[in-house]
Amino acid sequence: MSTQDKMDQLAAKMNENPEHIQDLERRYHFDLKQDGLYGIIFGNGKVEIENNPIPREADCTLKMSEKNFVKLLDGEWNPTTAYMTGQLKVQGEITHALKLYNILKTYQNE
Repeated sequence: MSTQDKMDQLAAKMNENPEHIQDLERRYHFDLKQDGLYGIIFGNGKVEIENNPIPREADCTLKMSEKNFVKLLDGEWNPTTAYMTGQLKVQGEITHALKLYNILKTYQNE
């Protein structure tokens, strides 16, 4: 399954059960090094996925490899450890990144 497919699948799961994202109004970008830029927009209780979004419009940008991004989406990667070891770089408020991680964990466990 491609990275795009995984993102679409997760967004569909969130949109089917939006109770955990109702109050979230935020735009995240994922800079996957050579593999491109993806965006996730939370707003009005919905999630949208963007390919190659305008970089400066994000509230928080997370930089990592695509391999680690897939692990994150699958719940197999700890971003806190990754951040401390330099595998993950965060531009913007770190609290936004932590909020995203908690949301991902919630939907991965459903």
